[in-house]
Amino acid sequence: MTMWRIGIDEAGRGPVIGPLVVGALCVPESDLPLLHDAGVTDSKLLSGPKRSKLDAWIREQANIRNWMFELYISEPAEIDRAMAITNLNDHEVTLFATLARKLRIEGGGVLQLDACDSDAGRFGNNVASRLSDRPWEGWSMDSRHGADLHCLAVAGASILAKVARDNILKSLSTEIGINLGSGYPSDPTTIAALPRLIEGAEPHDCLRWGWATVRNAWEKMYNSPLPCRPEDPNAPHNAQRTLF
Repeated sequence: MTMWRIGIDEAGRGPVIGPLVVGALCVPESDLPLLHDAGVTDSKLLSGPKRSKLDAWIREQANIRNWMFELYISEPAEIDRAMAITNLNDHEVTLFATLARKLRIEGGGVLQLDACDSDAGRFGNNVASRLSDRPWEGWSMDSRHGADLHCLAVAGASILAKVARDNILKSLSTEIGINLGSGYPSDPTTIAALPRLIEGAEPHDCLRWGWATVRNAWEKMYNSPLPCRPEDPNAPHNAQRTLF
């Protein structure tokens, strides 16, 4: 019986611009040496060109070797709605569980999570609580900090998520006509783009309106409260939590 690894990781938890991307990669345990030999590791340790090369390689191997992967792109509006209801950790629990369900496969293996909570065990338990059909026969769960460095399937997922998010930021920069940088509040290029993104009656859709960075920039420019983000009729208004 084939034993599998499902690795799940995210990219873009902290940025003020752009989506949160969660990636998941399912590979047979016997193929893990291929990931190692190709140089797959924590995406943060790789250069941009190397990440892109490995992203293409993983996708190619998925076609050749029947690996499976999934990406979930959580846009800023969805993040703001989630923040109005719960918090970012809970939103990520939901997204991780969503991809785990999609990649579950017959056989057995280990579901490996790069924990987003300060308590890795709690994060794993919360993800498990969203999997209505758990426990999965033949499967165990490994939720830990730094899984993208120590678990090859998680490292592969981190590359897929990071490259997808970077490509989205590049496309947004081209579409809007502004260099948005990385999207993180610590990036001077991102902060320099903020005034253009809050021109007009509302902040741009690419911004996370619930972030303090956006609220502070809006209040400084207009000396008035940040408006609530337009939402679906059945969705709650933005809670305007202070995060970054």
